[in-house]
Amino acid sequence: MATLNEIAYNIKELMSGGDEKLENNIDTRQIKYWVHYHRAKIIEEKLKSRQPIDRRYIQPIASERIEYSDKDELYGNQSSLSNSVEDSYGFALNDYNGVDWNEGKQFNTFSKHLAIPSTINVGNIDGVTDIRLRKRVKSTSGTEATYGRWTGWKKLTIKSKDDVKFAWANKFTKTLEPYAVLYTDLNNLNLEISGLRYQVVENNNTNIYDYWVDVWGILTDPTQAKKVQSVSSGVTTYENFSHSSSYYPIAEEDIPLLNSRVAEVEMNLVLKTPNDLVEDNVDTTKIKIGNEQ
Repeated sequence: MATLNEIAYNIKELMSGGDEKLENNIDTRQIKYWVHYHRAKIIEEKLKSRQPIDRRYIQPIASERIEYSDKDELYGNQSSLSNSVEDSYGFALNDYNGVDWNEGKQFNTFSKHLAIPSTINVGNIDGVTDIRLRKRVKSTSGTEATYGRWTGWKKLTIKSKDDVKFAWANKFTKTLEPYAVLYTDLNNLNLEISGLRYQVVENNNTNIYDYWVDVWGILTDPTQAKKVQSVSSGVTTYENFSHSSSYYPIAEEDIPLLNSRVAEVEMNLVLKTPNDLVEDNVDTTKIKIGNEQ
């Protein structure tokens, strides 16, 4: 598999045709943007033709520890937060019409929200391909805290807002298992993890649950991928996407198509774009503009 730099420099060579002057005028950053765009179009075409999702498209998107912070995160308290009109917790609240499907557990259940990069979504195929969760027990005694072992990963169900909103009315979906809801705001794609149990034993804060969520998917900008490198003293270190060493998430057999599309489509645009005659330190007083005589 090729890296992003290898793909970009190969395209740059194709576009310049060995002309050093032309090569210097082609911005590598712009080529990488074109690569992302045409990769997304190739993936979209394949998914529309009902081809299965290629595992080589998928990258790690987010991997974070999520834990209970304070009582305002509990379902039973969220509906009383009248100092804000934000809808950021609108999917997990228990103030819908009807009986709350989490009734009786609203003071032992909480949700968390994560901002994640944009994904490629085609029809009913969501670009977030996998969300998994694991947990452990955190025991406190005075100021000391000890942690149990992590459980195995459990795949979370991705639900729509309506699924969550009207779950109380369907006896077949009345469950207390954690779930995920994807939604967007003005700036981000967001992920809500809901149905997280707080106390191991009701009304006992000695033992509480600690969670870790892992998210994978098909990113519109593959350079936003990241994976956990290490966790030390509660601090998580991530390994970010590298232009020079990370494999670019596309099938090897599609790289020639990607190269040709960027070189042909975008090169035609570059050749048709006139040069800007007005440059710094150039006397432009003699340039005629419009119908000026």
